[in-house]
Amino acid sequence: MFIALVVKPCEVGCAGLFYFHYMSMLSDFLRTLREEELSVIRKMKTTQRESEVLQSTLRQVVQNACNDTQLQHELKISKTHFDKSNSLLLDKCYNALTDGSDHQVLYLLWEKGLKSLMLHEVKLREKKLLKGSRKKLAAFYRLVFGICIRLPVLNGKIVMAEHYGKKHLAALGKPTQEQQYEIWLQYLFSTIFYYSSNGKAAEYGPWTIQEINKWEKKLEGKKYAVCHFFFQLCRASYYEFYTSDFPNLLGSLQNCLCEYKHGAERVGENYKIYVETKLANAYCHGSHFSDALQIYRDAFKKYQVQLSRNVYHPLMFSVIAIINGAYEEAEGMMNKHLLSKIEKTPEDPFNFDVERNYAVLYMYKGDMKRAGYFIQRGQQWDKTKFNFLGDVLQRVVHNIYYLLAGDIEAAASLLRKNIRFLNTKPQDGITTEYRKPFEVIADIIKIKKGKKPNKDFEIKMNEVQKGLMKLYGGLLKKALTQ
Repeated sequence: MFIALVVKPCEVGCAGLFYFHYMSMLSDFLRTLREEELSVIRKMKTTQRESEVLQSTLRQVVQNACNDTQLQHELKISKTHFDKSNSLLLDKCYNALTDGSDHQVLYLLWEKGLKSLMLHEVKLREKKLLKGSRKKLAAFYRLVFGICIRLPVLNGKIVMAEHYGKKHLAALGKPTQEQQYEIWLQYLFSTIFYYSSNGKAAEYGPWTIQEINKWEKKLEGKKYAVCHFFFQLCRASYYEFYTSDFPNLLGSLQNCLCEYKHGAERVGENYKIYVETKLANAYCHGSHFSDALQIYRDAFKKYQVQLSRNVYHPLMFSVIAIINGAYEEAEGMMNKHLLSKIEKTPEDPFNFDVERNYAVLYMYKGDMKRAGYFIQRGQQWDKTKFNFLGDVLQRVVHNIYYLLAGDIEAAASLLRKNIRFLNTKPQDGITTEYRKPFEVIADIIKIKKGKKPNKDFEIKMNEVQKGLMKLYGGLLKKALTQ
């Protein structure tokens, strides 16, 4: 049973986390903005009525008390008038913060984690483009396809990617072989992590390697630099998520950078940055933790603006910093780039990972009160909102929390539930990998009760100190010795 910890939200700067209400798209957008962005919005030109709606909405956003029905009543306007004002203001907000282009507006919404609002904007812009040039329409679908690939691991992500990939190729009319290959290799790259993180590695692992082998034959002798870049990225993803093959993971990422230098620059700098930071992950898989942290430090010096716009990077930086014992550096990175996000968009599934990492950080720092607070937040999530891997990691952290809190009986009870959960997918790669920390937890419980652990305890404890598993392995060592 979970220990109820009473922690005031202001103690961790996360007031209003579990507040939900029906909101307009305008308020949904405004609450994701940083103070400097809100300053721009406050200064943009509006009509008197628009100004009234905007200022009233901003006031509610600042108070974290968004309620459109109440707002309509206060302004004494109909729902139709209110919705129209919201729509016009939303367009003005986009134009104030970007150049108004499809690329900048859609990526702004992607960066803010506003998937529904982004798809709404896609439909509006698509409707206008259908009346014009097929070339512009094809470019638009290519843009949307690229964004869908970069969405977090959500149900429907790969369906959307496939949908807009097909629309792009259809709008081209007669796409070249190279154009088709580019789309489907990027799609394959997207599916590899998707299936792994959703607990389908056992089912899709053989299929993935078959697809990679097929593409290797298709690309033989072809001078399609971009295609070769994404092919190497597919290989890297396979080695990262389906194997423990550090040399091939590292080699595939280095091949990506080589392809980038020799003609694949067209994929854009964001993909180059992605590969460079993936090298940090690769070094973690090889247990070269200090090298991994230095790669990320250097990357943030060179690409701070780009990396800050994708919340994955501050989170991954903090994970690697925690593994290296750089707790203050990890906390500083998270507080700067992630804390305001989980305050302003509490329903974004990505926050589940952020909250769990805060719990891990505070357990390392010995602040069990804050650690318990963030674990409790994680327990509040609807489990349909995140993937199998996320569920397993939450269970690992929750179980370790009880060990560190000294509640051995609660740890033992939760362990039994977690083992039953893992047994629902016995053949999956995630189950195989993450059964290890639970087995170590079982042995630590035996030791705490004065019993002997299994003979292979030390071997298993050493195994969980390798790769990214060390994030949890370090806590298990702490639980054993305290």
